[in-house]
Amino acid sequence: MTIPVSDIKKTLIDLGALEVTVQEEAKTTMFLSIFSIGGERTGVFLIASELGTQLFCQFFSTFEQLFDKPGVDFYEVLDKLNTRLVIGHVQLKKEGDDYRIVYRSNHVGDPEALLANRSFRNFISFSVDMVGAVANDIS
Repeated sequence: MTIPVSDIKKTLIDLGALEVTVQEEAKTTMFLSIFSIGGERTGVFLIASELGTQLFCQFFSTFEQLFDKPGVDFYEVLDKLNTRLVIGHVQLKKEGDDYRIVYRSNHVGDPEALLANRSFRNFISFSVDMVGAVANDIS
């Protein structure tokens, strides 16, 4: 299986990516894209890899705001955010003594027919929209 790098990059650009950097490794390709979300330049990271005969894509975006060790009430806020998301979820990522909120969503599809229907395009579009919704809620 070959990862359809040009199709993925074109989809990111068609959906508004201001920049797309691609790094290819053995069976994994990483895409770092910059989108304007809520007027801010926001980085999103897409990892495309082989999963049997399918293409497995993981979409991530890490929010800049740092948090101290969160308490129970903070997890309730994350839970509320997650219930409002159409796809994907938010979770906490520890960085040293601080924490950041990370949005993540996944897509599995046929690499030979990635653009045959709108599912991959919708996955990227909805994921970017969800990053915007979370950014709006936590600001």
